[in-house]
Amino acid sequence: MPVKRSLMVGIAACGALVAGLLVAPAAQSIGVLPADPDRRCAWPIVYPQGANYAWPDTDAAYINQAVVIGAKEKVVIQGRDPKARYWSITTYNYEDREVIDRVNDVTVKRAKNGSWTVTVSPKQNPRDPNSLQAAPLPAAGQSPSFRNVTVIMYRVYLSETSTYAGGPLPTVTLVHDDGAQGMRTERLKPCVGNQIRPPDNQPILETASGVPSDYFIRAPGGRFYPSFDTSYLAADVPYDPAKILIVTGKAPSVRKDMRYWSICQNVNVLPLPVVDCASDREIALTDGNYTVAIVGPGQVPDRSAYEGVTFLNWANPGAAAPLPNAFLIVRNILPSPSFKYGIDKVSLGEPASPTMGPYAPIIDHVTLAELAAR
Repeated sequence: MPVKRSLMVGIAACGALVAGLLVAPAAQSIGVLPADPDRRCAWPIVYPQGANYAWPDTDAAYINQAVVIGAKEKVVIQGRDPKARYWSITTYNYEDREVIDRVNDVTVKRAKNGSWTVTVSPKQNPRDPNSLQAAPLPAAGQSPSFRNVTVIMYRVYLSETSTYAGGPLPTVTLVHDDGAQGMRTERLKPCVGNQIRPPDNQPILETASGVPSDYFIRAPGGRFYPSFDTSYLAADVPYDPAKILIVTGKAPSVRKDMRYWSICQNVNVLPLPVVDCASDREIALTDGNYTVAIVGPGQVPDRSAYEGVTFLNWANPGAAAPLPNAFLIVRNILPSPSFKYGIDKVSLGEPASPTMGPYAPIIDHVTLAELAAR
């Protein structure tokens, strides 16, 4: 069946590998990828809860659907604001994993009852913030490729409920073009249980290179499903069992200066897992300043003895020596335009300190005695 007459639902997401694009037979206008009937459902992959790829923030949920959309087709996502610090919906081209379009909790248009409807389609409609563009259509006569896969990512940061999504997930409805038979809608049932699991294939990702070990630089988010609302700093620090790695700085004000910020410890080895994060609501402050210590197994036997220090694990329990570098990522989400010291003000690839001043995170290595004295 020609692509223009099918809307194919997949499970590619934040680092997931699309194993293949299955063209449905003429009697069936929906193809599922991979070919697994039990995963024809809404939101089958959730990071990092279900899969730990591409350096996710542990205080967020990255909830994913992937589709190949025909010229007249669309995906309709309906929901309400989650009880959370921040949410957004972003579309990506799977081939290069770059942002195509996005809407967030500031720009979305809500109905009088507070609900919202976001539509994903190949059509451009820049005047409607709730209309998101999909990946490009295949050329005439061509089968779909990675370039034609649209990854839809629903981000939720700091859920205030017992669920990672901050409440019920938005519904997902597919509007199919069945050719002469007209348009047909299919509302996907929510994925449950084992339907929510990692991708069936190892993700294709690239490790970071050229990142300094003794200071932070502004890092591009490209190739790792970046967010237009988020800016990133990165540093790649070797492990020293004789010293404690710390990051210090002045904390921005949540709400006034930006919506959210965090520090995460990750591994720059495929599939690029996160180890540990501390969000702005977890990081201890002393006179507005923070000290975050990234420690290996047994480095700090009694963390409670170090008042005012926030600890991150260098590695997961049972990690074999030698420990990998700490690939540190600092996030800023939706900084205020008037805040002069946000990561967004730093040029890509440049050091943070000259622009961010006292708000720049500083890397140091200290002894236990020096840590206790801080």
